[in-house]
Amino acid sequence: MNNFNMKTLVLGMIQTNCYIISNTQSKEAIVIDPAAEAVKIIDYLKTNNLICKAILLTHGHFDHILAAKELSELTEAKIHAHEAEAKLLSDPALNASSLMGRATSLTADVLLKDQEILTIAGFILKVIHTPGHTAGGVCYYFEEQGCLISGDTLFRESVGRTDFPTGDGQLLIESILNKLMLLEDKTLIYPGHGMSTTVGYEKENNFYLIRD
Repeated sequence: MNNFNMKTLVLGMIQTNCYIISNTQSKEAIVIDPAAEAVKIIDYLKTNNLICKAILLTHGHFDHILAAKELSELTEAKIHAHEAEAKLLSDPALNASSLMGRATSLTADVLLKDQEILTIAGFILKVIHTPGHTAGGVCYYFEEQGCLISGDTLFRESVGRTDFPTGDGQLLIESILNKLMLLEDKTLIYPGHGMSTTVGYEKENNFYLIRD
C-alpha cells in the first residue's frame, strides 16, 4: 500500500462513485469513472497538487462518463475503456445519456483488452473484462494493494442490472463467479455505487452468487 491513496467522490444524479487513486510520492493520479461535475474532480486534483495521468472507465453508461471528455481536455489525460465498449460509448441511445436529456458521445483514446496489465502513476493494475452489465464492462484489479474497482458489475450484496442495451444476466453472473470470486477473500471491492465490500463477504452474503 506504499504511496497508495484513494479518494471517493460521489457525483451526479445517480450518486456514482468516482475514484481518484493517487501516488503520494509522485503526485500522479488515476481518475476512474468521472461521473459528472468535472469541476469537483479538478478542484480535488488541484487542492492536492495531483497530476491526472489517465482516465479509466469501467463501462460506458452515462452516469459514469459525463465528465470524462471535459476532464480529459483539462488535464490532457487519455480516456481508457474496453474495446467492446466503443459502440456504447459513442451512441447516446445505448449509453442512456439521451434518455436523461444529456446526450453524450465519447471516443476512448485507449481501447483495452481482457487481462491487459497497465502501469500508471507508479501502480500496476490488471484489466478484468466482466461482460454482463454491458458488453465491455471491466473491473480494475490492483493486486499489490489488494483492491478491485468493480464499476456496476458487482455491488455489496447485489449485482449490476442487465436490462439496458448489451446487458446479459447469465453472462454477468458467469463473469463474477469465474473471474472475481477467484480473487482472495480479503480483496476489497469498490463498486460504482454504494458501500465497499470484500470477495469473501460476497461469497457468503450475495444472493445472486450463492449456488446450492
